[in-house]
Amino acid sequence: MNRMHRLLFVVLVGWWVALPGQALDLSAYQGFMKGAGRNRSPASPSPPSAPPSVAPVAPLPGPERLPPSRPLVDDADASYRGGRVMTLYDANTGRGAFSLPQDTRIPEGLRPLLNDRKYPRQGISLSGTSGAMLVPSPGVLEPGKSAVAVHVLPFDLYNVNDVRYTDQDYFDTSFKLSYGAFEGFEIGVDKTFANQDRYDIAEPVYLNAKYQVPGNITFGGSFCTDSQSGYHSVWVGAGVPVAWAAVGTNFGAGTYHFFYSGAQKLKRAKFGGYNYKYDRAEGYADPIFFLIGGAIPVSNSLHFLYDFNGDRFSLGFRFNYQRVLHLDAAYVSDGDYERLPGAIAAKRLRNFLFGGSIVW
Repeated sequence: MNRMHRLLFVVLVGWWVALPGQALDLSAYQGFMKGAGRNRSPASPSPPSAPPSVAPVAPLPGPERLPPSRPLVDDADASYRGGRVMTLYDANTGRGAFSLPQDTRIPEGLRPLLNDRKYPRQGISLSGTSGAMLVPSPGVLEPGKSAVAVHVLPFDLYNVNDVRYTDQDYFDTSFKLSYGAFEGFEIGVDKTFANQDRYDIAEPVYLNAKYQVPGNITFGGSFCTDSQSGYHSVWVGAGVPVAWAAVGTNFGAGTYHFFYSGAQKLKRAKFGGYNYKYDRAEGYADPIFFLIGGAIPVSNSLHFLYDFNGDRFSLGFRFNYQRVLHLDAAYVSDGDYERLPGAIAAKRLRNFLFGGSIVW
């Protein structure tokens, strides 16, 4: 037993002695680690990796350069299509005409403003040439085009005591013929017939013409073939089919003097009002007059018409079929001639007219 106790004691002492040696080895290892730390440079942080579900964003393309624009003539309309400027001016048709490429789509409401300035394909007005209801327009018939029109205007007939005749219905029937003689020039003739024979009321024949010069300015006139029955009228106007205006003058016929015997007949003018001085028993047509008119498209086959002939205004509609047949109906206000006594003006037009025209 004593041997075993001694042997166990020796083993324990040897194990305890070996522990300091192992501690020295650890200190040497610690020194090695310190030296390695001084010689090593700090590592740069690695860039964060994108999440696997997010794809890298591609760089945006730079701005594209637009092609340079081309200068246009001052009076040309244009459109920009496919990187090219498309002008409405066509050198083959002259500076007074405008045309659009065949594949260009124009809104219906803008067509009159773009390509109907010179040849608007309108019906015939009561004045004898193409226009609205009462007044001519700056547009003219195309060369070689012809038009015939008939309008009916009911009226009342009064005696010298200003009493209306009620025995029958009275109406005027106005016939017009117009022709596009050549580029920008329209000529025509008109004559009115009444279904009354109580009074000798002059209804002369009128020769009408209008010419549109380059720049959409139109000169026109209506010339009475009997200067003792009516006034001549000339005017100058401009505009587009939806709105135009003109100014003109009446001349030719002398001052009217009233006689109970009816020795002198009242002379009328197509445009403008009438001035009658009761204190002097004489009258005359307005020397200067203004015209306003327009045709506003409601649909492809219907237009709303408005106009003022210097004395009366009208509001109505014009229906067209294939731009060939035009049917008119309108309200017409009273004017100076309707306010004259029956002894001076036996005929007073009512407030309605209807008719139509054919253009071919």
